[in-house]
Amino acid sequence: SCLKKQTNIMGIGDIVTEKKKQVDEWLKNQSMPVEIAAISAGSAVQGGVLGFVLGTVNKNLAEQAATNPAMANQPAMSGAMSGPPHVLAVNLAVFTAVQGGLTCWIKKMNKFSEIETGMLAMFGAGAALSVSSSLSGQKAAFGGQDAAIPEGPMQIAQEAVKSGVLFSLLNGAFMKIGQSFSGKNEKTDVFYSHAVGMLTALGLEKYEKNFKRGLLTDDCLLLLNDNALQEVRIPPGPRLKILNYVAGMRVAQQQQQQAMSLAVKP
Repeated sequence: SCLKKQTNIMGIGDIVTEKKKQVDEWLKNQSMPVEIAAISAGSAVQGGVLGFVLGTVNKNLAEQAATNPAMANQPAMSGAMSGPPHVLAVNLAVFTAVQGGLTCWIKKMNKFSEIETGMLAMFGAGAALSVSSSLSGQKAAFGGQDAAIPEGPMQIAQEAVKSGVLFSLLNGAFMKIGQSFSGKNEKTDVFYSHAVGMLTALGLEKYEKNFKRGLLTDDCLLLLNDNALQEVRIPPGPRLKILNYVAGMRVAQQQQQQAMSLAVKP
């Protein structure tokens, strides 16, 4: 019986994984606005479900505190992470939708590092969460028990900026700490040294992350073609420069091989 349940769970996991692959493949073939809208919508659904669950838990804890003297002195949740289930569902749906959509859009721009992308997206998400909670009549996101409910466009905007900055800084700090512990950059850059050198020589350094995202390591350089560069979302102009450079590398390699073969002939 236990084995059967485990098999069923594994089967469901495989189905979910396969569906995710299909969705990801479908998104690759869509225009940027459609892809951003789809990611935002999916993120909103996840955030809404999570918010409703958290709101239900908060509601149950509040009801227990009202009937249990031992819990009466415990501080209640406040700010954007408080409120009835439907309010918290809306707040987290807005937060995750903005965060997912902005992350997708900023990555498409190919102008920012991973940490910068995360910080910019979290600034927008934190600001959106603050506005959503203010409009629903809740206290500032991180104001605590004594915080006032923002009133008027000016106060709402000020709280939105403060929340956005705080979310952005916290996210950047966590990502930086994670990178320092993982040593991710130090280990992966070894496999892209020639690719980075090529991109630097062509003035295309900003596409380094595209190569890493597509795992186009140094041993893939001579195998590059237009389709491979399209897959990692490099525009036509830079693709032509890269392919011309690679063609020169192939010619140089052939000439070197011919010279070596002539040198060893008796």
